[in-house]
Amino acid sequence: MQMIHCLTDSESFLSPDLARAVRETHLTGSSKLFILTSTKFWIKNKLPTTIQSDGLVRGVYCLDYQPDEPAGLGVVLLSYTWEDDAQKMLAMSDKKTRCQVLVDDLAAIHPVFASHLLPVEGDYERYVLHHDWLTDPHSAGAFKLNYPGEDIYSHRLFFQPMTANSPDKDTGLYLAGCSCSFAGGWIEGAVQTALNSACAVLRSTGGQLSKGNPLDCITASYRY
Repeated sequence: MQMIHCLTDSESFLSPDLARAVRETHLTGSSKLFILTSTKFWIKNKLPTTIQSDGLVRGVYCLDYQPDEPAGLGVVLLSYTWEDDAQKMLAMSDKKTRCQVLVDDLAAIHPVFASHLLPVEGDYERYVLHHDWLTDPHSAGAFKLNYPGEDIYSHRLFFQPMTANSPDKDTGLYLAGCSCSFAGGWIEGAVQTALNSACAVLRSTGGQLSKGNPLDCITASYRY
């Protein structure tokens, strides 16, 4: 929203303090790579369903989307990384290359598990999926993860819809999403701020809100 619409270029919608929070809120980098496997090999071979490594691969997770079909296809989240670890993945844009490098890395600690990591029919193009949030034009990051001292940004963003209570401050724009909450990366923060903003729209346009609505009940208990 900020990159495409440049909301902080003027004070038409956001105050200077809010504009700074939008510009400087830290969005974490993250990368994932999934493989669709022909079997749920970890069940048959009694292998671990999750592996945590200090190597390049980091987190490995076995996922079962067909629990009622033991002989069905399997899904392995071969690598789930954040921040510096995710940035390293950007150097391997080709997903087949990245997949093979990660399998080799995992083989150093669990060769038996790694030997099963082949996509269905050996088709890396169709059955391997990877995503890098730092290169996603619609997000420019995976989720908010505050640096020390940045909770004040969460405070400003979370309470921004309360401007609907003050006609002199109300611009008709209300921010929502987990990055505008105190719970970056979690659906709870997204839902809560969405409800706050929906109530702000109703109040700003002359609608009636029920007793106990967020705009009247949520107050800042801590002043940064």
